[in-house]
Amino acid sequence: MPSLSRGRLCLALALCAVVLFLVVRSGHQVRSYPKPGFAKQYSLSGTGAVGIGNATLGFEKIFVVNAPWRTDRRDSISLAASYSGMSLEWIDGVQAEDIREKAYPPGNHRQLSDGLKGSWRAHMNALRTIIEQNLSSALIIEDDADWDFRIRSQLSSISHAVPHIPTLVSQKELQAQQHPPSQERLSQADLADRSTVPLSALSSHKTPHHTPYDLTWDVLWLGHCGATLPLPSSASPNRILIPNDRTIPLPKHLKFMRSAPLDAMATLYPPHSRLVHRTNSTLCTIAYAVTQPGARKLLYEFGIRDFSKGYDMALSDYCSGKARAQMEDEAPVPMCVVVQPPVFAHWFDGGNGRSDISAVGASGKPEEGSRYIRWSVRANLEGLVKGEAGLVEQWRDEE
Repeated sequence: MPSLSRGRLCLALALCAVVLFLVVRSGHQVRSYPKPGFAKQYSLSGTGAVGIGNATLGFEKIFVVNAPWRTDRRDSISLAASYSGMSLEWIDGVQAEDIREKAYPPGNHRQLSDGLKGSWRAHMNALRTIIEQNLSSALIIEDDADWDFRIRSQLSSISHAVPHIPTLVSQKELQAQQHPPSQERLSQADLADRSTVPLSALSSHKTPHHTPYDLTWDVLWLGHCGATLPLPSSASPNRILIPNDRTIPLPKHLKFMRSAPLDAMATLYPPHSRLVHRTNSTLCTIAYAVTQPGARKLLYEFGIRDFSKGYDMALSDYCSGKARAQMEDEAPVPMCVVVQPPVFAHWFDGGNGRSDISAVGASGKPEEGSRYIRWSVRANLEGLVKGEAGLVEQWRDEE
């Protein structure tokens, strides 16, 4: 009898151990949401994750520019970030009336709207914070930004391309100095083809886990509402192609608004193509990263030297060498890299009065959703909160 009791006791203890293991294991697993790709993306940002898998997408920090009175926007982007395993810090928006006249740098700022003045100061505060905290890199996003569930896989490919851009730029400039421009007449498609090198053709560029994008650039423009391709360079490529990215909508959808013309790349490259290149002309500061040297250059340029136009347009001019000081050969051109189509885009709420951006299409119908983003986090927030199955997909490929 004692041996039988001891056997039953051992069996009971074993069963208890199994039950306890299952309870503990289920409590530490990432919840399996019925959204394709979500669980995989979120799991990348667990404790101890490094590089792009961390909670700040491979940058040291992510800052969101948000006006304190727009609690609706802070609520929305906080919820979206929670479903993407992203950690955010906040830069308060600024009202123009709170900026003293003496605090403005030289320039024609008096001609600008109060909204542009407040936006400028908020971005200057973001840059100053990066400098004060001595961050090697940081991502700055606006509070109406949207992104794809697969943001980390997108950034992983982009991170392999970015370190090659400074080298391509140097090679192109050297080629232009040593050889006269070709007189060969080529079509726009042929010029685009000769100006582009596939990422797979470039040698692997190893970077430390804590700096997956390398730090040889000043600005990395990841979210915008339109970017111009660099001038063709048939003798030396100046664009990197990431092909077959199924997170990108078909070419007929590649435009930043319903009423806008198609992006130039839509007619020059195969479907599901993404380009990484030096900036030429880029609009909107939806999302951009800066390195420490880049933050210092921008704060000096726009916080001290000159403030004469909206920050996004001024940044575009500065990055493309069109700022006044650059035209006078007083300032070098920073290394600004842009990604198109962008991986962050404006989220439009349909014009129901909550958005600061009154985007209206040609038919007068307000914009809804986000351009360029297929598996939109914002579009799926309600379903995620309710635990519903299925996925709201924007810009689907036709069957």
